[in-house]
Formats: sequence, structure tokens, C-alpha cells
Amino acid sequence: MKSLRPEIVMALSLLAFSMSGCVGGDRNAGTRPPGGIADEGVTSTNSARTNVEELTLLINVPYETEDVVWKEDAASRRVVAVLRFSPADADRVAAEAAGYGGGENISIAVETWFPGELIAQGEMSGDSALKAKAYPANGFYQEPYNSGRIARIEGGDYFVLEMSAR
Repeated sequence: MKSLRPEIVMALSLLAFSMSGCVGGDRNAGTRPPGGIADEGVTSTNSARTNVEELTLLINVPYETEDVVWKEDAASRRVVAVLRFSPADADRVAAEAAGYGGGENISIAVETWFPGELIAQGEMSGDSALKAKAYPANGFYQEPYNSGRIARIEGGDYFVLEMSAR
């Protein structure tokens, strides 16, 4: 029996060490999405979305986007989207929008959920705003969102689209 004692002690020690790695850890540590969302089944209604297919269920997106981030406020029946098109498509979008009415120079407040490039551009302006030229967004209308404007951000291929349901 004395010869078994060291093997038993060693086996129990090995078992104890291997089990200690399983105790007290965060069971979702490796599977949690970025942003620290603890429960994957719960999504914030106020969080920005990046799925263009979901957006096209709400509004018409006439050209393929290179980047999209958007928010819907169902309570006020409003959608705000930041869209980036290829340079050629951006020129087409601006030309088609200009056909619905003249461009108006505006300033757009930078939101925290905007793409990093636009946030940096807004910070460089000194007032956290983006200079843009706004047009009627008729080409993006889709029931129930049938009112709004699209604004091309100065110096790039980003657009800020603001749509509402009347």
C-alpha cells in the first residue's frame, strides 16, 4: 500500500490543478461580442446597426454601399443612416438627389456612433460638426419612410440620410 500512496497523491493533485482552471471564470469570456454586451439574446434598441439588408427593409438603397451604419427610432418613426458609396456611385447619388432640388449647405452634428473617419473629421473642424450639401432624399423613399434628406459630407463619399414617416 505504501507504493500506491505517491501515485494517488499525484493523481489527486493533478485533478485538483486541472479543476481549478474551471472555477470562477467567466463562462462567456471567449464568446462575448465586442462592446461588453453580457447577454447575447438582448440587443439595445438604441444601438447602431451595420446590416444593409435590414436597412433595405425600411428604405430604398439604390446603390451598393461600401460601409453603412444606421439607427432607427421606431417611437418617432425616424431612420438616420451614414452610407459610404464608391466614388462613382457617390457622384451618381449626389447627381440624382440634385435632380429633386438644389443643394443646401448644412452642418451636421457628429454622433458617437458615426464611423471613425467622420468623427475625426468633425473633431478637426473644432465644433464637432460636418459640412455637407443636403438634397431631398426622394430616391430613398420607401413606405412608410417618405420624407427626408440626404447630405453628402464635404470632401468624401459619405452621406448622412435622415428619413421620417409622415
